[in-house]
Amino acid sequence: MQKKLLLWLLLALLLLPLTAAEIKDNTLYLEVLLSEGKSLNIKSRDSNPALLTIKEVNSPIERQIQGNSFSISFMNRDKLPFWGFLNCIEPIGIHTMDEENVIRQTIVWEDGKLRLKNERMVFEPISFGNRDEALLYASETGIPAQQIRAIPMINATVKICTGADDYYFETPLHIKSEKDIQVGGLNLGFCGEFILKAMGEKLVLTQYLSLEDYVGGVIQNEIGSSAPLEALKTQAVAARTHAIKLLLYNRHTPDGYDLCNGTHCQVYKGQYLSNANIRTAVSETAGEVLTLDGLIADATYHSSCGGKTDSSANIWRSTPLDHLMGVTCISDCDSLDLSTASGAKAWLNTSLSDPEASSWERATLNWSRQISRSKLAKNLGLKSISKIEVLKRGNSGRVILMKITGNKTVTLNSEYKIRQVFGNLPSSFFYITSFGSTISLKGKGSGHGVGMCQVGALRLARNGWQYPQILEKYYPGTTISRDWIEQ
Repeated sequence: MQKKLLLWLLLALLLLPLTAAEIKDNTLYLEVLLSEGKSLNIKSRDSNPALLTIKEVNSPIERQIQGNSFSISFMNRDKLPFWGFLNCIEPIGIHTMDEENVIRQTIVWEDGKLRLKNERMVFEPISFGNRDEALLYASETGIPAQQIRAIPMINATVKICTGADDYYFETPLHIKSEKDIQVGGLNLGFCGEFILKAMGEKLVLTQYLSLEDYVGGVIQNEIGSSAPLEALKTQAVAARTHAIKLLLYNRHTPDGYDLCNGTHCQVYKGQYLSNANIRTAVSETAGEVLTLDGLIADATYHSSCGGKTDSSANIWRSTPLDHLMGVTCISDCDSLDLSTASGAKAWLNTSLSDPEASSWERATLNWSRQISRSKLAKNLGLKSISKIEVLKRGNSGRVILMKITGNKTVTLNSEYKIRQVFGNLPSSFFYITSFGSTISLKGKGSGHGVGMCQVGALRLARNGWQYPQILEKYYPGTTISRDWIEQ
């Protein structure tokens, strides 16, 4: 079950860094996840074969391979030590060459600048072929399960098969493609530079690109490719700032990349739906982020507030942030206190319309949903439901505390959980219009309600607002900063 790390692996881990983000020529470069799994598939996006230039990062080996499809898998997978115990993380320079460790980079914000910091990960000299084996060993020896980590595998051999030929390389690999390729079965095209790594039991394929190119692949998927230019600029600054804030959490550092490509980070689809306006929005706001008191601001955003945005402290039960206390988005509801049952109900019964809004925007202004009482009970793990009580609403009217009584009582203290149990509601800003075998709801808004309201930003842009004004409205007190990268 337990295996000593092989000497060649240890030497590789000792000498070679596992890096992701880089700063070159005052530009931040990232690795964004495209696909991961025990095997990966890459295809040419059209009928013409793709030409991949593949280089082993830690050796001079480089070659070009051509094909319409490429399957990538581990060689000798059963002999690889995928999981180990992380002993500690130390600054570079503390450990000697005879210890088992690997260099990683983390991203920090110090003295008003973003910096990359190298750290040394020190693993115990024991490894396992899968996580279950590591968990069993931990329980038998009293080692905390939190110390289990995927071992960043350097020099793991992979086979790339084109159907006609097989090629063998040692990870990590640097891959280039001048034409669009499809990754992981998604009908999306990506071109440029990619990195293939072995992380734990998975192969991880990332796209290596500048922060600006990343933003250019995000904003159309978050606010829409046909948005007015000033709204796109607003979204570009918010997305760039949000990306930096996410990087500082270093959530995906153990996974071998900087950001994922889904809603957990931001939706990234390469150049899908890109157009001239999007490229202009990125170039005319290049390098701009929001800061507050010398720190990077939290520039979270959502689809539609429904009238007022909410406090981050309310929605996420966190420390209050001055620039995320909530603002009025639609002036008609300014006189109403949406945190009260009467104020929320009055506004929810107010019909909203915007003739210039797109169909997805209009769908967030007023909505209704139904769920059977039995389905709601099942979602909550109850046998029956006799009563639903809204105990607390946030500034935006979103329900943030609810008690549901049945064969037992369940308390929900998260707007996200409330949305989920009621069948993935657009938002938790609703009231119950009927309570029978079917429960009927009437609501407004979409998303968590904190930070910039995208529907509101679109409305303001159509009314002639410039992007700095829109940002100031939704993130009051913040400053647009351009000098924030430490060389």
